[in-house]
Amino acid sequence: MRYLIKYTKESEIKFLSHLDLMRTIQRVIRRAKLPIEYSKGFNPHMSISIAQPLSVGVYSTGEYLDAVFIEAVDEKEILKTLNENTVGGVKFLSVTKVARKEGQKNQQAMATIDAAKYIIKFKLQDESALDMDSLMNLSQWTILKKSKSGEKETDIKPLVKEIKYSIDNKMLTIEGLLSCGSRENLSASLLSEFIKTHVKGIKEDAFVDIKRVEMYAFKGKELLTLQEYFAQY
Repeated sequence: MRYLIKYTKESEIKFLSHLDLMRTIQRVIRRAKLPIEYSKGFNPHMSISIAQPLSVGVYSTGEYLDAVFIEAVDEKEILKTLNENTVGGVKFLSVTKVARKEGQKNQQAMATIDAAKYIIKFKLQDESALDMDSLMNLSQWTILKKSKSGEKETDIKPLVKEIKYSIDNKMLTIEGLLSCGSRENLSASLLSEFIKTHVKGIKEDAFVDIKRVEMYAFKGKELLTLQEYFAQY
């Protein structure tokens, strides 16, 4: 039986690596004594997978993982048990049972994601010099993207589905819905570097605060949270 589990990676552990986060979650599941499935073979591992790994330094209130159990367990019981055994910085928010469709391979969260919402905060050096409107009005947002085959210019603006900003108390706050997942992907870190480079008035040496708020998938033309998507699956 497969479950979609929503959880947080909070600011206090934002510098924890993806591998260390996986190990932490595995320890929580072991302590919770949930009937998790293990792979076969010489070195069996838990049948869990994180939907979209976070970059180091980014935190989140809307992370998801797939977990396969050897038997059905009530979703409320799973959620309660996980939170009773969790560690600081990780809170479990919801558990959704994913029904198996007859004759179809189970769809995994990592293959389903289309977009993610982020909140990005920049410290300002000079608020009067800030000109976000000029950036917004550019027809292309071109970056030099590195790959195995070399470097090439890429327009990232089509990967920004929605964006808005506000300025308050010497802080520029960006709220953006970005393409995310295996089909097309724009990292919030890459977008923040682009903004930092092209907008005057931002404090260049200050840490950029990046929080992922939620992840989404299209069902037809409707964009649903992953929890909503798999609840209707």
